[in-house]
Amino acid sequence: MNPHRPIHWILALVLGCSLALPSGLRAEFYRYVTDDGQVHYVDDLTHVPEKYLDQVETFTEMYDHLSTEERALMLQRDRDRDRQRTLEERQYREQRQKEREQKRYETDVIIQGNQVLVPVTIGHDNRSDQALFLLDTGATHLVIFKDFADRFNLKAVKKGFSKVAGGGLVPSELAMLDYVQVGPLRVENPGATIIENRSGGGRAFEFNGLLGIDILQHIEYTIDFENKKIRWKPKS
Repeated sequence: MNPHRPIHWILALVLGCSLALPSGLRAEFYRYVTDDGQVHYVDDLTHVPEKYLDQVETFTEMYDHLSTEERALMLQRDRDRDRQRTLEERQYREQRQKEREQKRYETDVIIQGNQVLVPVTIGHDNRSDQALFLLDTGATHLVIFKDFADRFNLKAVKKGFSKVAGGGLVPSELAMLDYVQVGPLRVENPGATIIENRSGGGRAFEFNGLLGIDILQHIEYTIDFENKKIRWKPKS
């Protein structure tokens, strides 16, 4: 420092530095919410777990100038507000989870006249394929039409005859599947009857077989014809 510089210049420099500092400097505190919805406040950022650092909110102590009673009231108000916010966040998460569960138990279907066509996933020989099946409570077994079975390379394990509507008998084959998935229901290792497709053509949507009682008996359902959905409910 220059010994010849006037003392009043030094005092002015010190005063200028002090004025550059923020007035009314207050401590800061930090807010974070854990995965289970618990709200935490800390006054040291190092107390925040690393996984929550990116969502930390920083606050300035606003109530230091208040009396003890007033400060307690304001802090209680903040705690109540945080509890309400936490409750609303939990309710929102629960509602979203409920919506996801509801969607999982709904299947969009095709309504064709008085027929309900249901999307089905069939697993066989370490592969899977999508198909449309007619929901048929009059069919005792899962039925796959032969043209689809051939495309699917489905191999028969037994041959015989099956009774069809009207009481007649038609040649049929029995095949074993790895699984059938319809909506949330998955049936392991079901048998499937293969017959020729006698449903006729010309429909807007052709189906590949009949979804019979041997599959439907495992789950309860209601059909919403207006919204073209099936709502499933597993049997307890």
